[in-house]
Amino acid sequence: MDIFDPETETMEELGRAGMRLIQRKDGFRFGEDTVLLSWFVAENARLRQKDPLRVLELGCNCGAASILLAARRKDVRIDAVERQEKAEEVFERNIRMNSLSDRVRGEVADIRNLPTESVLKNHYDVVFANPPFRKQGSGPVTEVDVHSRALLEARFAMHGEVEDFISCAAKMLVPKGDLFLVDRAETLADVMKACYKENLAPKHLRFVYPFSGRPATLYLMSAKKDGKLSGTMIDPPLILRGPDLEYTDELKKIYSEE
Repeated sequence: MDIFDPETETMEELGRAGMRLIQRKDGFRFGEDTVLLSWFVAENARLRQKDPLRVLELGCNCGAASILLAARRKDVRIDAVERQEKAEEVFERNIRMNSLSDRVRGEVADIRNLPTESVLKNHYDVVFANPPFRKQGSGPVTEVDVHSRALLEARFAMHGEVEDFISCAAKMLVPKGDLFLVDRAETLADVMKACYKENLAPKHLRFVYPFSGRPATLYLMSAKKDGKLSGTMIDPPLILRGPDLEYTDELKKIYSEE
């Protein structure tokens, strides 16, 4: 069997360490939020000199974020779970194509059913996620969404709200382990409330702006299990584009810097 089907899939160059990514044409396709999340984890997760950092991605889809993180950090060993069997099968091919089988592993699982026999409770130093941005029944549904169950499940919380992702992360992290999230700005109050409930102390918060002078559309957040509630750091704003609509220097650096 060929590594990918050009009739139903595309092959993307990730521009990092020679990595490539297969994506389904009718499924979720990674964007800036995925790139920003993998960069944010790579920049802020603790460094290990000897033992690898044990990492879990919740809801990995075709694996873009995990593969980008593995390209940035050689000291990580990543387990990644995805509910959609077709998406997880694409992820498995992406792992093999990029020769990452020794550092990245996928599993079909619903985050609400974790832990499993191989994805263990209280085991991971880092958990990260890009949860579905919209609650079920809220926000616009495009014509493409209507005809693709995969897209509906990726964009709308049909199988777990962001609170479920946070509750799952708290179970899977070791004490003092770190959760990393990217989400829409309007969810921040609910996410902070859920973190406090699960004894996850927000430590870094960075708002993402499409342009200078516009409201933030996204935020990147890290939270520490069993951490002190004091000491949350609000990082400088991350602005994506200048007045000429071109990427800012910082975003160019995020995309291109090894």
